[in-house]
Amino acid sequence: MNHKISREDSIEQPYSWIIAFASLSTLALAMGGNYLAIVSIPFLEIDMGWSRAAATSVYTATTLGAGIGGIVMGYFVSKKGVQPALFIAAAAIAAGCAIASLAENLTSLLIPVFLFIGMLGMGCGFAPLIANVTLWFDRNRGLAIAVVACGQTVAGSFWNITFEPLVSEYGWRSVYVGYGLFAAAAIIPLSFVHRRPAPELQQITGSKVGNTRRSIPDINPALLTFLLGMAIIGCCVAMSMPMAQMVAYCATLGFGTHIGAEIASILLVCSGVSRLGFGLISDRIGGLNTILIGAGLQAAALSLFIFFDTQQQLYIISIMFGLVFGGIVPAYGLAVRELFPAQQAQTRTGIVYFFGYVGMGGGGLIGGFVYDVTLSYPTAFGVGVAFNLANIGLILLIKGLARSRTPQAPEVVPA
Repeated sequence: MNHKISREDSIEQPYSWIIAFASLSTLALAMGGNYLAIVSIPFLEIDMGWSRAAATSVYTATTLGAGIGGIVMGYFVSKKGVQPALFIAAAAIAAGCAIASLAENLTSLLIPVFLFIGMLGMGCGFAPLIANVTLWFDRNRGLAIAVVACGQTVAGSFWNITFEPLVSEYGWRSVYVGYGLFAAAAIIPLSFVHRRPAPELQQITGSKVGNTRRSIPDINPALLTFLLGMAIIGCCVAMSMPMAQMVAYCATLGFGTHIGAEIASILLVCSGVSRLGFGLISDRIGGLNTILIGAGLQAAALSLFIFFDTQQQLYIISIMFGLVFGGIVPAYGLAVRELFPAQQAQTRTGIVYFFGYVGMGGGGLIGGFVYDVTLSYPTAFGVGVAFNLANIGLILLIKGLARSRTPQAPEVVPA
């Protein structure tokens, strides 16, 4: 929470919002590979003769690569800055997409999407950019995180409906090449926005009062990070099932892949609205409370997919699902800043979001595996609800630990 910081004492400036919106645009571009993998699932089944789980593993490899990359590139950003990291991301996405287009088997496709598109490309996006924007805001930090995180929803809502007709017409190989070149060409000029150093780090090194010790006393920081990581796995497994499997689900129901892509895009548009709304709320109630509210609403909406599956019902439920889950993931970035000092923002955020990517990738894979075994998507969605309930339990545990201890006062950092 912002603790009623006055405008005079705030680090926020007009350029802070330029950073936020440039980060949103960069994230939307970098995450295109994730949604190309989702749209390609039914086409890979036909073209390569793979199972639903095998085709979904391309999406899983991309997200897991991004999760590991969030830690690696988060550390790189803390040492070298955002701009050099984005140069690496642009080159990696272009190279990874070109190599992926030449794949002849599952292994030769998984390697480039994991290493180049996921780890070095998307890895420079979500966690590093969210951690960086927290260093530019203190009064509207939750809203700023939500703005940057909307890059994910912009990516999904735009790329799903863009990729589906292109893959149908030209094939997934050609679309990978085209996307890689476009993303690289757009990310490089956006990187020049990040030439200025973040004001909060300047404030700390300038020997002003800083929030250098904000973790909960008597709780090992590694344990606290691990608990947040386990919690985000639970919510992201549940969250990813409709997103990762909607195109394939609609194809299975006989609605066609274009309907699935459209529903998935609408879902993500609604999640963008949700993120902004929850971002405003999180500045007032805090990150953990925002997670708890969002997770409860997500579990309720996800359970509806178990019982209803007509085309109209899927549209309605997806809108509801999008409007309630969008604020959850950004709230973890705010929770990290509430629990840990600014100097650890990149590293801790990268670690927590790594677990989130494990959940996102694992949720899509679990959904495909459960369908292969049971030939039932309602069963897969039921598994997702169970993960969601586990997430709620862990957040309640963290809140209980936080309430039982008194936070330490800010510490003066010597020059």
